[in-house]
Amino acid sequence: MSSERRWDVLVVGGGASGTLLAVQLLRHASGPLRVALLERSGNIGPGLAYSTPSASHLLNVPVAKMSAFADDPEHFLRWMRRVAPDTAPCDFVQRRRYGQYLESVLRTARRHAAPQVSFMPLKGEAVSLSRADGGGYQVELLDGSRLEAQRVVLAVGNAQPADLPVEDLGLFASPRYVRSPWAPGALDGIAPHDPVLLIGTGLTMVDTVLSLAERHHEGRIHAVSRHGLLPHVHRHGPAAPPPTFPAPRHVRSLLGTLRREAARAPEDWRGVVDALRPVTASLWGDLAPSERRRFLCHLRTFWDVHRHRMAPSVNETVRQLRSAGVLRPQAARVRGFRMVDEQWVEARLSPRGLGREESLRVRHVINCTGPDASLGRGHPLLRALLDSGLGRLDSLGLGLATDGEGALLDARGRVAEGLFTLGPLRRGELWESTAVPEIRAQATALSSRLLRAFASQPGLSPSRLSLPLS
Repeated sequence: MSSERRWDVLVVGGGASGTLLAVQLLRHASGPLRVALLERSGNIGPGLAYSTPSASHLLNVPVAKMSAFADDPEHFLRWMRRVAPDTAPCDFVQRRRYGQYLESVLRTARRHAAPQVSFMPLKGEAVSLSRADGGGYQVELLDGSRLEAQRVVLAVGNAQPADLPVEDLGLFASPRYVRSPWAPGALDGIAPHDPVLLIGTGLTMVDTVLSLAERHHEGRIHAVSRHGLLPHVHRHGPAAPPPTFPAPRHVRSLLGTLRREAARAPEDWRGVVDALRPVTASLWGDLAPSERRRFLCHLRTFWDVHRHRMAPSVNETVRQLRSAGVLRPQAARVRGFRMVDEQWVEARLSPRGLGREESLRVRHVINCTGPDASLGRGHPLLRALLDSGLGRLDSLGLGLATDGEGALLDARGRVAEGLFTLGPLRRGELWESTAVPEIRAQATALSSRLLRAFASQPGLSPSRLSLPLS
C-alpha cells in the first residue's frame, strides 16, 4: 500500500471529538508523525453538533466554558470577541460559531505544527476495520478503498435516532416521517400550517421547534415524551462546592444528598447540579452496574432536564410559543401510527395518568428522541467492530468498553492494542462524555498516550507548542 494511504494515527470522525484530538497531536508532537482525520461529510471541525446554519440554534453552555483548551479557558472568548467584540463570558452564542472556532483552532494547529509532523484531512465513510498483515489496522471505506494505520481512534460521535419500536403501518417508509431533524432538507416538506408531532421533549425537540419558527411555522406543534418534561433554563448564580457524598454509593443516597443541598438554596439549585461536573465520572464509576441501570431507568430523564439546559433567550421563545398555543408538550407514550390517505398520520397515544388511548392526526412526525442506543445498529463501522470481536460493548450497552483510558477492549476483555476511542462512545463508562469540557480532557490525555507510544521511534519526542488565535 502506498504511503499516501498509510498513517501513524488515523482518527475516524471529524467532529468536535476527532478535531480536538488532532489539534492536541499537532500541538505536542515534534515529529515525525503522520496523522489523518477521516470524515464522511468532508467538513472537518463542526460535525453534526455545530454545523447547523440556523441563527436561532445557540450553544447550551456559556462562552466562558467552551474553550478548546483547559489550560486557556478564555481562548474561545477571545476568538468570539474578534467576531463580536461585545461578547460577554456569560453569553450563549450561535452554535455555528463554535463550529467555525473548531475549524480555526485546527488551521492554527496545522500552521504551527513541527516540520516533520504531517496532517491530512480525508473524505470518506469507514465501514469496516481489521488487523493489517504488517501490523496495525486496515480500514475499508464505503467506496471500496482502504487505509492503513498503526493506531486508529474512533471518534464517530452520536448515531442517528432509532425508529420507535411500535406498529407504524407504513409511516417510517413514507415522506411524512422525518427520522432525524438534522438530516439535510429534513424540514423542507413541512408547510407553514401543517400540524406536526415531535417525538421527544429534550433539546433536540427545542432545536426543531426553533427551526420551524424560523420558517414562520404557524401550525400546531405537538411534542410527546414519557414524562413530558422540557429542559430547564440557565440562570446566572453563584458556583457551589461539590457536595460530599457518603459511601457506599447508591442512587438513592446520591439523590438524597442532592435534594438536601438544593433545599438549602432552592433558587440556586443549578449551582448544585453544575458543581457535580468535576466529580460526575468518579461518582458514576463508584456505582455498581445494577445501580447505574436503576439510574437510567428511573432518573435519567430528570437528570437530563436539570443538567442539559436551555439558553435564556431560547427558553423565552419556547415560552411564547407555548403561550400562543403553537407548542403543546404532553406526557404520553406512543403506541402506534396509521397512515390516512397518504396525507395524514394518525398517532395512537397513551397520555400519562389517564389509563386510556387517544388519537392525534398530524401531517408530519419528526423523531427527536436522540441517538440510537444500539451501537451496532447505528453505525456500520461499529457493527463490524463488534462482529469481528475487536471491540465490545460496555456493561450498559451505551458505548464501547475501554481500559479506562480510551483503549478498546476486545470480545475477551483484553486491550486491543492500537485501537482507541473518545467522546460519546465512552458514555457508558464515564456518563458525562459528550460535552466539550470532558472531550477536551480526553483528547489531551489520549494524545499524550499516543505520543508516548511513538516515543521510541527516532526523532519523535513530545513538545509543547503555544497556540495563538488564527
